Parts: sequence; structure tokens; C-alpha cells
Amino acid sequence: MKKVTLLIVAAAIALIGTVSCKFEKPIEERLNAYIQEYLYAVRDGKVDEVYNTMLSAKMKEVFTIEDWREYVSRIYKGKIGAELRTAYATIVKEKSTGEFIEATGRTSNMGRMGTVMNQDESLIFQVHVVNEGGQFKIQQDEDMTTLQEDKDAKKRLEELLNNYQGLVKLEDVTVEPMQQRIGWALVSGTILNASADLDMVRVGVKVRLKDSAGDVIYAQKFFPVLDVRYEGLRTSVLPGDSKFFQTPLKDIPVDWDKSQPPDYQFYLIDGNIISEEDLKKEVVDRDKMRKLVEETRKGDEEARRQMNEQWDKEKRLKAKIKAMQERRAAQPATEEKKK
Repeated sequence: MKKVTLLIVAAAIALIGTVSCKFEKPIEERLNAYIQEYLYAVRDGKVDEVYNTMLSAKMKEVFTIEDWREYVSRIYKGKIGAELRTAYATIVKEKSTGEFIEATGRTSNMGRMGTVMNQDESLIFQVHVVNEGGQFKIQQDEDMTTLQEDKDAKKRLEELLNNYQGLVKLEDVTVEPMQQRIGWALVSGTILNASADLDMVRVGVKVRLKDSAGDVIYAQKFFPVLDVRYEGLRTSVLPGDSKFFQTPLKDIPVDWDKSQPPDYQFYLIDGNIISEEDLKKEVVDRDKMRKLVEETRKGDEEARRQMNEQWDKEKRLKAKIKAMQERRAAQPATEEKKK
């Protein structure tokens, strides 16, 4: 009797397993549903919950909760519509077992404004899903790489600035909308180098803009200083020197609150130690070049002034010739009247 009971139980378990496998949705549909669940949760403000339950362990090694909150605000805030459509993900499986390894889905907005919205690449979302212990988990590898590179650069920057505390800084940074160019702004500022021996050959600056709630919705990096040569001279920021910069920013969200002060900081500085002797020589060479450029500019201005005077003279002469021609044309009529 016992054997019969065990056989019945075993058959029931096998049957249940067979039925559950039979009715389990295809992996494409399950991935589609998971990706949409992730994006809807982010849209609905469940940012911390997503971090705790849906991100892979590997992603959380790179992203702190603060990094994640800023990332969500910048990438997703105000961009996820009421309904999403996910193209079936590109799936990678283990060759011998067919076990799911990873997948990438491309999701876009649907609805009345969907076609218009999806013309903007920032409103189309790439979501990468991995298999972690038999469960789907979000793992945005490209964004992880970018963030890790930023953190590594920041660590190097902090080490450098520890030696030049208070001597290297950004000042008077402003971000102003560009008139007649929607979504564009002009960021201006000054880099000050009060050190005695740091030749700043490459400088990266990061600007972040916020919405009315104070959330970062836009971040942009740029290089106001690059180690290049212009007219024979290097363009680095020497010790005791400064550099004014202006850089256009584009694709700024309409939610940008201009009353919120921009957040700005160095994110990278590559510098060389320059000796006092080499510094003096570089300063002399640059002063010579500045004078030459100034003289050339003055020469160009003088040449333009002389050219303008010549053009004005030609205009006066042409007007004089025209008046002479008009008087000559009028003479036969005058002589005819006299007769």
C-alpha cells in the first residue's frame, strides 16, 4: 500500500511539473513583462525599492543608493509614458543547456503622443537583464562602466587636489539659456591656477542642472582645457594663470528650473609638474606670441580701416560720376528749350 501511495505522489508531482512547464509563458514574454515592471516602478517613484529588489549584486557594487537616485532622475524622470512597448529582447543562452544568460530589451512609449515622443532617443530605453541565481535582475553594464570610470577619475582628482588645496578652483560659473535656440544654453566660467608648479594640461568640468524639485535632470561633461598646440604654443593653464571658457550645452530638458543654481565641479585634471626654469621660459614664449597676435590683430584692423576708407572714397567718386552723367544728360534738353 505504501508503495502504491508513493507512486501516486510521485506521479502527481511529475504531472504538476509537466503542467506548470506546459503553461509557463515563453521567456520573451516574461522578459518583456519584467522590463516593463522595472520601468513602471521607476516612473512611479519606487526608486529605492527597485534598487533593493531588482538591481543585480554586481550593479550595486558600482552604484550606491545616492548614485542610483541621481541616475534615475537624470535618465527617466518625466520621460516614461502611461504605456510602454518593449521590442522582444535580444537573448543570450548557454549553448549546451539553453539556460538564459542575459538579454537586452528596447522599450518605447505608446499612445497618442508615442510616435512624436519616440523621435527623441532619450525617450527610448535600453534595459539589460541578467540571470542571477535563476532570477531576472537589471544590470546596465555601459552605465556601470561610465560611472566606475568617473569614480576612478574622481579618486585621482582628489589625490591631486590634496596637494593643491585651495589653489585650483572653478569660479563665476553661470549657465544661461541661448535665445532663439530651445534646449540650448551657454555655460561660462573661469579656471584659476594659483599653484606654483602644476601645469594643467587637460581639465574636465561637469555641470548638472536641476528641476523645480531640486532633482538633477541633466548632466554634461566637457573639456575647457585640452593639451594641444595653437600657433606653436601649448594651451595648458600654467601656474599663476587663469582661463575663461564658454561652452554650449544642448538637449536640455524643458523641466530645467533656471532659478536653481547649477552644480559644477572638476571631474578630471591631468597635470604635469613644471620646473621654475621651464615655467619662466614658457611664460616668455607665450608673452611673445600674445604680442605678435596683438600686433597682427592691430595690423588687420589698420588694413580693414584703410580698405573701408578706399571703399568710401570709391562710393563718393561713383556718386560724383553719376551726378556728372545726369547733368550731361540734362544739357540737350536745356539747349533745346533755349532755341
